[in-house]
Amino acid sequence: MLLLNRIFGSEHDCPFQLEEVVAEILKKCHGLPLAVITIASLLASEERSRNAWESIRGFLGTQTSANPSLREMKSILNLSYMHLPARLRACLLYLGMYLEDRKILRDDLVRQWIAEGLLVGSLHVQDLEAVGRNYFNELINRSMIRPCETHYGEVLSCR
Repeated sequence: MLLLNRIFGSEHDCPFQLEEVVAEILKKCHGLPLAVITIASLLASEERSRNAWESIRGFLGTQTSANPSLREMKSILNLSYMHLPARLRACLLYLGMYLEDRKILRDDLVRQWIAEGLLVGSLHVQDLEAVGRNYFNELINRSMIRPCETHYGEVLSCR
């Protein structure tokens, strides 16, 4: 249910041709919420074709079906990282300079990304700030960063 909600919303309209692949991917997640959410975020950002999803299933391999462990979880997280566009990878890696579980304000982070030259856009700072907020939201939607503080549905900080 968690996977289907994340990918298809409340309708749960999984196309028939993807049902088998989704079931196999879920088996490899062993009901672990972090694994399910991470894979669901990745699948939601991918093309909804059987080949694309089978590729992800294939990457998970057979190792996860026998014994879920830290190594398999790392494999799932690595898969999500490797499917990030390069523009988002640099921004995600930039977060490594912060202490774990530290509250990071979105606007401060976006300004730092601009200062470091990590955002691609026009020469106008306001346009770059909009690009940065989009990158920030995309990282949240892909479950790569955890939202912390929200105001009227807008995420203002993360951890």
